[in-house]
Amino acid sequence: MMNKKGFTLIELIAVIVILALIALIVFPSINSVIKDSKEKAYNEQIATIIKATKQFSYEHSEILPAEIDNSEVSVQLSCLTTGCEINGKQIKGGYINDDDIKDPRNTNKNLNGFVKITYNKNQYHYEYKDSTATSTKNTVGQTLLKKVSNKAVLKANDNIYKGTNAGNYINFSGSTWRILKINSDNTIIIVKNTPAIKLAYDNSGAVAFDKSSINTYLNNTYYNSLSQKNYIKPVIQCIGPWENACSQTYTANVGLLSTEEYINASSDQSCNITNYGACANENFLTTNEMEYTMNYNGNQIVAINNGVLTTVNPNTVLSIRPVVTLKDSVKITGGDGSNTNPYLIG
Repeated sequence: MMNKKGFTLIELIAVIVILALIALIVFPSINSVIKDSKEKAYNEQIATIIKATKQFSYEHSEILPAEIDNSEVSVQLSCLTTGCEINGKQIKGGYINDDDIKDPRNTNKNLNGFVKITYNKNQYHYEYKDSTATSTKNTVGQTLLKKVSNKAVLKANDNIYKGTNAGNYINFSGSTWRILKINSDNTIIIVKNTPAIKLAYDNSGAVAFDKSSINTYLNNTYYNSLSQKNYIKPVIQCIGPWENACSQTYTANVGLLSTEEYINASSDQSCNITNYGACANENFLTTNEMEYTMNYNGNQIVAINNGVLTTVNPNTVLSIRPVVTLKDSVKITGGDGSNTNPYLIG
């Protein structure tokens, strides 16, 4: 008769210890293999996106940065998948599919970034940037540069420069200005970076810009003082009440900030005409000065006071910052748009 003998408690513990040791050795190796595999798949994904961006830029060369060192353009992934609008023209996507923007490191998420194209040393450089690695405040103001025939014209992500780091400094008539917007006809709206002078809007109480003394000063004395006034295009200004500014218009060479332009310059998502108090946030136009806008409210003029819209009597002496529109023939000849190296025009 055979003896039946089971495992003793010590033997069971020994087996468990051995299995635990094996797990400690094997599991990290498995995890490392899985992590390396995901990272490899991610790098391959990025390579696919960059290859697609190159093809996209070859077929739509108008989005390439100007041939000035360190000029750059950001291409969103949506342009490569579903398409996007460039210069008022809808461009079809299809350069990559939805699977190409799935993040291999976390399949429940899509990649959320853009490809930065930089011109440097006579060539274009392509680099994928993860939007989650930088704040919205920094990315909103990123600029595009588009080429039109033989000139380079600046362009913001949505045609309007926003935020505090917009990179939109430009030298005009010997002074520093800021770019507000690029129009669909390639004209460029700019505003003086600092006030030109302090004046009353109109001592007789006129609220319409075309009838004001501030208009007389801007479009005579000030306009004639500009060394590059031949670059200015006279344009239709919306001079009506701020809630319906374009109900009244006036064609002039020089104007002031409109309430819409001030609101649009903020990258704070809560900033709008009904919540303009938030518009002082993340706005390159916000200063400590109290300055006039082009618009009025009743018998008072809308002004910007420490970043907040308010109203004042027309005979109040405030700062004024002129706004002009540069012709579409103007081209960028140098600079990088920074405060220390503003864009140069010619």
